[in-house]
Amino acid sequence: MADSQTATREKDVVSGDSKADGRVKGIPMADSLPTTRTEPEAPHGTGPRGLLATPSSPSTAGRFGRMFRRLPVFTCNPDSMIVLGAAMVQQPEDGFIDKQLGVDDDDENVSRLSNGELRLPAGYTYFGQFVDHDITFDPVSSLTRQNDPDSLTDFRTPKFDLDSLYGRGPADQPYIYDENGMTLALGEALGPDGQRDLKRVQVGKRMRALVGDPRNDENKIVSQLQTVFIQFHNRVFQWVKDKEKEFDTDDDRFKRAQQLVRWHYQWVVVHDFLRRIVGDDPFRPADGVVADILKPISFRAAGGKHDLIRPHLLFYDWIERPFMPVEFAVAAYRFGHSAIRPSYHINSTLQNGQFSREHDIPQTRAKAFRIPIFTDTPTATDSLGGFQAIPKDWGVDWNFFLHLGAEKQNLPQPSYRIDRSIANPLGLMPDRVTGPESLDAAFSDKVAKALPVRNLIRGLRLGIPAGEHVASGMGLQPDSRISITQKLLDAAAVPANPALGIDKKLVSAAGKDLIGDGKRQLTPLWYYVLHEAQLQIVKDDEGKDVTGAHLGPVGGRIVAEVLIGLLYGDPFSFLNVEPNWKPTLPRRDGSEHGPYTLADLVKFAIGA
Repeated sequence: MADSQTATREKDVVSGDSKADGRVKGIPMADSLPTTRTEPEAPHGTGPRGLLATPSSPSTAGRFGRMFRRLPVFTCNPDSMIVLGAAMVQQPEDGFIDKQLGVDDDDENVSRLSNGELRLPAGYTYFGQFVDHDITFDPVSSLTRQNDPDSLTDFRTPKFDLDSLYGRGPADQPYIYDENGMTLALGEALGPDGQRDLKRVQVGKRMRALVGDPRNDENKIVSQLQTVFIQFHNRVFQWVKDKEKEFDTDDDRFKRAQQLVRWHYQWVVVHDFLRRIVGDDPFRPADGVVADILKPISFRAAGGKHDLIRPHLLFYDWIERPFMPVEFAVAAYRFGHSAIRPSYHINSTLQNGQFSREHDIPQTRAKAFRIPIFTDTPTATDSLGGFQAIPKDWGVDWNFFLHLGAEKQNLPQPSYRIDRSIANPLGLMPDRVTGPESLDAAFSDKVAKALPVRNLIRGLRLGIPAGEHVASGMGLQPDSRISITQKLLDAAAVPANPALGIDKKLVSAAGKDLIGDGKRQLTPLWYYVLHEAQLQIVKDDEGKDVTGAHLGPVGGRIVAEVLIGLLYGDPFSFLNVEPNWKPTLPRRDGSEHGPYTLADLVKFAIGA
């Protein structure tokens, strides 16, 4: 992607918790009453409490910590991060932020896996957001606050335990469950194919979702993904009742269903989602980064030689309990912002009807062919923005986001490539998404509404090492092709983006600060991870090069070690309770063996 087109998209940090030991007929599993957060929504792009007090001492026990605590921090003038972030925002092309379905789009990630499926169909972008909400905590800190006095209170150990789904359990939060206390409650029907809204209650003028984590209502796609997991639990509960007769009370069935739901979800995180984003192939599981970390350990016992899966973690070395590394939370895992499209089709009804024509996006002075991710107007049918009841006929057809088996032309929609470019709407997010903030007197207040600016400023304030230093610390040769160019920075002052108020004088100063004589340039870790991904090349169906298909060596290894390390740190995860376990629920093709993917989980959940 050209320097002048550099742009990003989505997601922030917050944390999950662990459980007490609940046992069902000898099967150790997490307690069915998980701790969760019930705080109101926070501005999008804000970081979690505790980040500004991240310890740099050798202690690794705590809520937030550092993977590379001995490396020097990256430093520069904060104004330079504002200029760089603004330059990463993709500008409209011919007045449009997107292209029509079926028209070639150079920003799309069209790389494919060995079975012919897209590596990253658009559904994985929002699954990544869902995962983020499961393992991270309450985002209440502000970019403009220098410290948070409550930063080390309310510690929670991050886990893949779906407390965003189960809340504190049916006894403590009965309103998110059906009357039977065993299945989760759903809201209004949205269309003819069984799509449902979340259960909602009137709060003032708004219809607030009754969910374990309010952030899972922040847009219409992740909201309906939350609904899919509600349906998944309900179907698994019925599955246990019908198929596993040894669980003969509803309480035991609930706990068993909860375990199966969590374990299948954990499997998808590690063996499907993670493999796709780091360059592995879930349909060739013996090779790649994940296989390297999860090498079986052979041991001898009565009866012969046996294999046991135990993670080999080189850089994420927690001691007593897992912590959330800032290098992951504020840099590497934010690769997902670059994968977000500016707009989406969500079903054929809207594609052929209301959104079959051009639509204005006032804050960007541009138009869209598909439904924009948000606009600065609050009407529910203007965008995919959330925190409101989903209109009728706005149910997500997951064939538009995943390979469910009913292949349709030009579907599913691909994610965008992972590169230095961030989708235009994320360069000027509405007030209701970001909240009012000001960063610097030299700039318009609107620079705080640019997501890449927020990411870079946060990384600077938290003292994260440069990407080049992290690469060296991992024993890798820093990629000399990764750099910040004056041509890239010049994009910050383009006439098409006057709202950010960045003039050429500020751009010139940023160039001197970040580039200097160009002999030994250092770059922020988040930027390094994105540019590194942009340099990863694979072939498409026609043998053409596709860049930005997946994360590179630094970003990929950090993300892989943290996700697997967090799973290993949960005493009730399948990796600890039954490390050689494999998914037992049916796949899309009806089989009970072979790779198990997000599409398999979704199809089972919705009964498609």
